[in-house]
Formats: sequence, C-alpha cells, structure tokens
Amino acid sequence: MKHIIILIVLLSAFYGAFSQSPINIGIKAGINSSSLIHNIDDFFDQSQVNNYLVGVFARITFSKVYLQPEAYFNAKGGILSSPDPFYSLITEEITYNTIDVPILLGYKLIDKPMFNFRVNIGPVLSWVTTEPMIEELSDLNINELKDNYLSIQAGIGMDIWMISLDARVETSSNIFIDKSNYSASNRVYLITAGIKLF
Repeated sequence: MKHIIILIVLLSAFYGAFSQSPINIGIKAGINSSSLIHNIDDFFDQSQVNNYLVGVFARITFSKVYLQPEAYFNAKGGILSSPDPFYSLITEEITYNTIDVPILLGYKLIDKPMFNFRVNIGPVLSWVTTEPMIEELSDLNINELKDNYLSIQAGIGMDIWMISLDARVETSSNIFIDKSNYSASNRVYLITAGIKLF
C-alpha cells in the first residue's frame, strides 16, 4: 500500500511539472463518420460511412491560447443512393484515404493543472493517398477527385491528466477538380482520444 501511495505522489509530481511545459507532443486515434454533400441530381440521398484515423499532434501553449498542428492518416467517403431506370434503389459507398494536416487555434475555457476544457478551429489540408473505391455510376466521374483539398475544422476538447479527448466537425471545399460539372464536399464528424507523451 505504501508503495502505491509513493507511486501516485511521484506520478502527480511528474505530471505537475510536465503539464507546465508550453509544448506537448502526443499520439491520437479515433473514429469518424463522413458523408458527401453534393449537387448531383441523379443522387437524391446521402448517408454516412464510418471509418477511423490515427496520427500525431503537438500543442504549443501561450497561457490559455494554444496552437495545435496535427498529422494523421484518415479514411473518408460517403454513401450515395440513386434510382435505376426500373425505379429500384442503387446504393453506392465511396471510400478514399487521406493524410490530413490540421492547424488549429484553440482557447482553454477551463484551465486547471489536471483538467482543461477547450474550443478550437482551423484549416485542414488533405492529401488523397489512394484511388477511391466506387463502381461506375452515371454523372459521377470519380477520376476527377482532387489530389488535395482544403477543409475547415472546429470542435471542443478536454484534457484529463495525460489523456486528450476531442470532438470535431469538418467541412471541405469542393473535392472534385474545377472543370467538373458537379461539386461535392466531405462533411466529417470526428471523435478522438490521444495521449501526451511529453
């Protein structure tokens, strides 16, 4: 019992010093739910597809304000539905992988040594790393998907000791090249958990 108490005191002292550092680096992973918001007449329904993400983050703190750059591997997409000529329903899932680099500006609404609650917002640059998986559907040329595109991300988060939790929403610009006769953006909801390594 005495050893456990000593260990808790040492960990608390270590984290007290650790939490005062203006720069933290950690790893994170989570789940996302994404959908395609589009202007394509042939597709009248858009549903969400669930995927995952994994990566790293850094946090540079200036009192209650902080800058948080991240980099993570993400899987996105959506589900589109369209009637065929015989009025049955065709449902197609589109998935593709990206490397995402958000640069978020945040503010700590509550800032305690072992706990904080924060809000953040910032741009996200996404690089598409795989060919999208989709079967041929009318009026949608998946080959016109951009190699990279810009999004905006906003959300809330909290830190409990060395654990970092976040919930965010992301909306992209048009993910298809400008010469296409349609547009679509990816709307993504993300829930992540991270660990500050130092």
